[in-house]
Amino acid sequence: MKEYTKLLLLTLLLAGITVQAQTQNSPPKLVVGIMVDQMRYDYLFRYYDQYGKNGFKKLINKGFLAKNAHYNYTPTYTGPGHASVYTGTTPANHGIIGNRWYTREKNRTINCVEDSSVKTVGSNTHRGANSPVNLLATTVGDQLRMASNWRAKMVSVSIKNRGAILPGGKTANAAYWYDYSTGQFITSTYYMKKLPSWVENFNKQKLSDKFLTQTWNPLKPISQYRESSADNTPYEQIFRGKKTPTFPYNFAKLSKVYAKQEAQYHLVVASPFGNTLVQKMAIEAINNEKLGQGKETDMLAISFSSTDIAGHAFGPQSIEVEDMYLRLDREIAELIAHLDKKVGQDNYVLFLTADHAVLGVPQYLLDHRIAGGYAPLRIYFSKLKEHLTKKYGKGKWVLHAGDQVFLNRKLIKERNIGLEKVQREAAHFLLQFEGIYKTYTATDLHRNNYTHGIVSKLQKGYNQKRSGDVFFVLKPAWLPAWSSTGRINKRTKQGTSHGSGYNYDTHVPIIFYGAGIDHGSSVRRIHITDIAPTLAMMLHLQLPNAATGQPIEELFD
Repeated sequence: MKEYTKLLLLTLLLAGITVQAQTQNSPPKLVVGIMVDQMRYDYLFRYYDQYGKNGFKKLINKGFLAKNAHYNYTPTYTGPGHASVYTGTTPANHGIIGNRWYTREKNRTINCVEDSSVKTVGSNTHRGANSPVNLLATTVGDQLRMASNWRAKMVSVSIKNRGAILPGGKTANAAYWYDYSTGQFITSTYYMKKLPSWVENFNKQKLSDKFLTQTWNPLKPISQYRESSADNTPYEQIFRGKKTPTFPYNFAKLSKVYAKQEAQYHLVVASPFGNTLVQKMAIEAINNEKLGQGKETDMLAISFSSTDIAGHAFGPQSIEVEDMYLRLDREIAELIAHLDKKVGQDNYVLFLTADHAVLGVPQYLLDHRIAGGYAPLRIYFSKLKEHLTKKYGKGKWVLHAGDQVFLNRKLIKERNIGLEKVQREAAHFLLQFEGIYKTYTATDLHRNNYTHGIVSKLQKGYNQKRSGDVFFVLKPAWLPAWSSTGRINKRTKQGTSHGSGYNYDTHVPIIFYGAGIDHGSSVRRIHITDIAPTLAMMLHLQLPNAATGQPIEELFD
């Protein structure tokens, strides 16, 4: 009898180990990646008391939260951000060095996802001539597709083309983005020749046109938006057709003003309605592509862009931005509920992060005795050109100047002047101007190995073949003043931007939630490039080929 009992216990123990092993080795049926464009980490808790129970609060209280997550490179823009999250590496390796950048080969600035070899699918406009052609590294979605022998599906949805295309990598089944000319979702011939019937049916609803008949009012009484400034401040941009940056936003009225320049659909995406469109499109993708409902693990990438578009216009202290997050909270709650119902709450993993954060409006900071400012870079670059002409003779010494300076290397070689010499001359000259904190040359970034500080982030954003010759870092809380005249004016001081390596641009949320994710948090510094390796470990995949991040260890303890 004793021997029988021992045998029974041993059998049960082994069975338990087997079941546990099977659970640990069974990847989820669906991975959902949510990117909230321009979401600062503090938005999670600044608005916490205003959120409902089933959106951000559920993710925080039942998932794993990385409290000290950062981007580890510059520039902190949308294109590089989306590429870095899904490739697990930085622009130095994946090649997306900005939303746009100058190319010497074409002697012009290109969009990070432009591709003249493909055409629009879903409209007669040019807004679909896009693909991941410029992406140099594989994404975790690419690795998933290859590992499943192409049976796994990868679908991506965003308002912005780059927000849809880059997460999907080179092998996505589909990427859909918004056509600002028609108010509908489109794709390109890179992915397909014709829109699926479900996308055509979604477009036939003409939701954008319906939104343009509505009014954006605050979700709650204005008095309850205690985390934001007054509704009417001088720090916010004013929509055409309005005299103040205040609620309500009557789109039926404003759309007539914007329609004169065929820009009425821009109103939709600068409001919470843009997030609603993306959420509804994502749910339709889950339903019609049957994501997470087959034998393979599928992936869905969702990027909410309207938070960024409104964030630029109104700034992080505005009621408009707070209201947008309260509404997005509801959109996310609905998405989670749909995933629970359609895929099963034990069958999917969801992660939420942002492609960058954002600086408070510098003029707002200045008015509250916090350091900040605006750098009229057009004027600085004009003076740089004059200086180089005076020193080296007549010629077009600067081919392009924006976030970085591209020198005329052909001319420098013809004049028999060392490239490094001209780089250092230009860098030293720019250092004299107000607002410019540090300058570096491409030779510096190529030759040295920087491990700390802003320069190490600059180096991780430097791609030897694509980047320029001279780089600069503005002082903390300074923004470029890109007015048409180059000078600082009233409009310059309205709204805000991002792109730096400072904490206000790099600190973003990272939350993992769902199957196998225990509740917890960490204050350890975690990099955004750690997300893709973490997913690769969860899905038992080969790491994306250029990944430099590390798996988030706390999720595997």
